[in-house]
Amino acid sequence: MSETVERGRRRRRARLSPLTVIGELLLVGGLAVMGYIVWQPWHTGVGVTAKQTDLSAEDSAQWDSEAASAPFDGVVPVTARPADAEVFAVLRVPAFGTTYANRVAETTKWETVLNLDDKGIGHYEMTQMPGEPGNVALAGHRSGPLINSFREVMNLRVGDPLFVETADGWYTYRFRSIEYVLPDETDVLNPFPRLEGTPGDDQILTLTTCHPKMAGSDERAIAYSVYEGFQPRSDGPPQELLELNPTMGATQALRGDQE
Repeated sequence: MSETVERGRRRRRARLSPLTVIGELLLVGGLAVMGYIVWQPWHTGVGVTAKQTDLSAEDSAQWDSEAASAPFDGVVPVTARPADAEVFAVLRVPAFGTTYANRVAETTKWETVLNLDDKGIGHYEMTQMPGEPGNVALAGHRSGPLINSFREVMNLRVGDPLFVETADGWYTYRFRSIEYVLPDETDVLNPFPRLEGTPGDDQILTLTTCHPKMAGSDERAIAYSVYEGFQPRSDGPPQELLELNPTMGATQALRGDQE
């Protein structure tokens, strides 16, 4: 009797409907998609943001320790051109978030800079460096599964400050305007793209990213800012940055106590 029952169970287990298999696969797939939908915003909005904040603070501390002791002579330094994929600056934009800080590396290659959560913003190699007359052009993703460095580019308003921090100090720029162009309109990387400027004298900062925000990359959003001034590392962060980002002041005070 027990053998008959066991054979019956085996027969029942063997009768697995194709519809059942398909249903189970769809269920697993649905759970995977839901998991990704929950994980992706947390990863880019919380995990990557925290990592960038920590790495930027480490960069600042290292640059402070290596800062030259000679007094500033009033000549705005030109940032040395870095090696491929090398981090050379931190971009701080209070309009993107009070504590927003993101590292900047040389080149706009996805695999070595733009898609990496310890970098994320790339400098166009053919454009100028901070402190150099012309156009400092940067690229970053606006949406994506890994890092969204320029997600909040539309938050910028005329006059908003953008700070580029390097080993030399802080370069301050003021947001001027934003426009939308097709991907092949590369003249936005020219020394004076669509803005009035004096060759060999004026300096601008250009941010390039995809547009629309969540619906592909048919266009590019181009945000232009104009250079305002430089503050050497020996003088600490600009007062305006400290006022807009109180954590910067707290960090500076802590370093002073540790010294």
